Amino acid sequence: MDINWLVISPPLVLLITASVGVLMGLSFRSTRPVALLSLLGVLVALVLNAQLFGRSEPLSAFGLRYQADTSALAFNTLILLGTALVLLVSFDALERGLGGSEYYPLMLLSATGGMVMAAAGDFITLLLGLEILSLAVYVLSAWRPNARESEEAGMKYFLLGAFASAFLIYGIALMYGATGHFTYARVVEQLQAQAFTQTALATLAGAFILGGLAFKAAFAPFHQWSPDVYTGAPTPVTAFMSVVVKAAAFAALLRVFALVYPNLNGALTQALVVLVALTLIIGNLAALTQRSVKRLLAYSAVAHAGYLGLALLAADTDGGARAVIWYLTAYTFMNVGAFAVLSLLTDRNDRGDDVERFAGLGKTRPYLAFAMTLFLLSLAGIPPLAGFIGKIFVFQAALQAGYTVLAIIAILTSVVAAFYYVRLISVIYFREPEYAEVGSKSAMTGVAIAVAALATVALGVVPGWWYGLLGVGRQLLAGF
Repeated sequence: MDINWLVISPPLVLLITASVGVLMGLSFRSTRPVALLSLLGVLVALVLNAQLFGRSEPLSAFGLRYQADTSALAFNTLILLGTALVLLVSFDALERGLGGSEYYPLMLLSATGGMVMAAAGDFITLLLGLEILSLAVYVLSAWRPNARESEEAGMKYFLLGAFASAFLIYGIALMYGATGHFTYARVVEQLQAQAFTQTALATLAGAFILGGLAFKAAFAPFHQWSPDVYTGAPTPVTAFMSVVVKAAAFAALLRVFALVYPNLNGALTQALVVLVALTLIIGNLAALTQRSVKRLLAYSAVAHAGYLGLALLAADTDGGARAVIWYLTAYTFMNVGAFAVLSLLTDRNDRGDDVERFAGLGKTRPYLAFAMTLFLLSLAGIPPLAGFIGKIFVFQAALQAGYTVLAIIAILTSVVAAFYYVRLISVIYFREPEYAEVGSKSAMTGVAIAVAALATVALGVVPGWWYGLLGVGRQLLAGF
C-alpha cells in the first residue's frame, strides 16, 4: 500500500504538534508556550499544503483512501486558516480564566480530523476523520469552568453527535452491503454497472449518510444542537465550530454528493432540496428574535449552511463546487472576525453576550465597532464585501443547475437576514453605552480581527484570484 508522506504531511504536522503540545503543557504553567507552538504547527502545515497546489500529477495515499486533489487542498487551507485565527483569539482568552493548556492540542486534533474528512477517498477514512474531529470538539464545548451551560453544551453535543455518527455508520454499512466496497471510486463503479440490482439498498444507505453529515453541517431540522452548543461553549470554541467543523462537513458532503449521489435515486436530491429550503427559512426567521449575540450568530450559521447547500445541489458541476469553497472562504473570515469581536466584549468568565454589550460601542471602542460592522455587513451580503460575492457565486451556480425556486427563497431570506444584522449595527452606533467598562483587550485577538477584516474586504474587491486558483492544476473532485 502506498504511503505518500508528502501528501499526508499537513495533517501529520498537526498531529505531531498536538502530541508535543501535550507534553509541553506538563512543563509550563502558562498556556502561551503551547499556544505559540500550536500556531507554528498550523503555519507549517499551511506552507506544506500550499506546496501541493498546482501539482499536475494525481496526489493520493493509502490506495486512493486519501485524496489530495484541488478540493481537498482548498478545504484544508480553510481549515488551517480558521484554526490559526481561532488560536489567536484563544491566546489571551485562556489566560483570562478559561485555562488548561490541553485546549490547544485538542483544537489541533480536531483540525486534523477535519483535514482527513476533506481528503477522504473512502467511507472508512471519512468516518475516522469525523470521529477525530468530533471527540475533541465535544470536550472543548464543555471547556468553560464552573458553567452549567457549558457542561450542558458538551453533553448535548456529545449525545446528539453520537446519534449522528450512528446514522452515518449504519449508512456506510448499508452502502458496503449494496456495493461490496468502501472506496468512493469502487462504489461509483458498482452503482454505474448495468448488472447492479441493489439500488434500493444503496439509496437507503445514502439517506442515512446524508442525515449523519447534515447534523455536522447544521441543516434544519438537524440543527437543534447548534444554538445551545454555540451559546454554552467558550466563544473561541464557538468560532472554531462555526467555521472548521462546518468546512469539514461540507467537504465531505461535496465529495459524496458530487460523486456518489448522482448515481442514486433522485429522491435523495429532492430530500436535500427540502433540507436546504428549511434551513434557509428556519435559520433566518429564528435569528430575528434573538437577544443573545451568540445565539443570533448561531442561527446565522444555520442560515449560511442553507446558502452553502444551495451550491451543493450543483456539486456535480465545477462551478457549484467552486461556489461552495469560495463561499466557505468568505464565511471563515467574516464569521471568525465577528466571534473575535464578541470574545473581547464578554466578561472574564466568557459571559455577557447580550445585545446590550454592543450598545454605544461606536463611541467607546470605535475600531472594534467598525470591524464588527464590516463583518455583519459581509454576512448580510452587502457589496463590495466578500459575503456579497460569495452569494453571487452561489446563486449563479443554483440557477445554472435549474434550482430557480430555491434561489428565490435564498434571495428573500437574505433580505430577512439583512434586517437582524443591520439592527445590531444600529445598536452599536445609535444607542448609548449601558456598561461603564466593556470587555477586555488583547493584541493577538486584535491581529485576528485585522486579518479577518482585510481578507473580508480583499476577497470582495478582488474575488477572481481565489476562484481562479481553485481551477488550477486539476479539476475539483478529480482523482478517479
